[in-house]
Amino acid sequence: MHLFTSRVATLVYIHIRSVRVLMRRFARFLDAETTEKLIQSFLNEKRLIKRIKCLQTYRCLGIKTLAGSELYERLREKREKTRERMKASLDLITKNNKSIASTEQQNATISCTNIELQGQQAMCSTGKTKYSLTPLNITYSPGVEQLDHEEKQICSVHRILPDVYLHCKGVMIAESRKCGGKLRLMDARKLCRIDVNKTRKIYNHFLSKELVQPPS
Repeated sequence: MHLFTSRVATLVYIHIRSVRVLMRRFARFLDAETTEKLIQSFLNEKRLIKRIKCLQTYRCLGIKTLAGSELYERLREKREKTRERMKASLDLITKNNKSIASTEQQNATISCTNIELQGQQAMCSTGKTKYSLTPLNITYSPGVEQLDHEEKQICSVHRILPDVYLHCKGVMIAESRKCGGKLRLMDARKLCRIDVNKTRKIYNHFLSKELVQPPS
């Protein structure tokens, strides 16, 4: 019952001060006691109107008793608090995920840069054009989710980006189908337009998987 009366009082409280200011003009024609009675009667009318509307709302919700309305108010307040906590938690999780993703992307960029620098330094110190590099980290690269385990290994070891690999795969298989399932390495290089050694690795993988066949 306390929650019900508190809700009604909250709904009409905002009218009280405005009503008193409005009714002051009648104080010039009435004595103080009569003016106060007029104000109180007007406020009581407002309270009754608000209470009736509140009861009608409860009735529309299927609530038929004051005890039921009190329970409804408690549950409604609990739901609102739970919703606010969930929203705050989701905002915090989203913020943390963005921060983690940004940090991991920066680390991956720094790692790739360091690897390239190490390779250049090794080439300069040995005077050779061939040098081995650390496998490429493709964990967060676009298209990696479309690769199987073996394809991920190929991309990582030979430093091929997943989306580039998928492009090569698509155009090579499409071209081979036009030629009865056969495809030359020379044609594959023209289609892929990437490093010839990387194209060879991809081409050999497709041959082993019988996705394409060499010309007879």
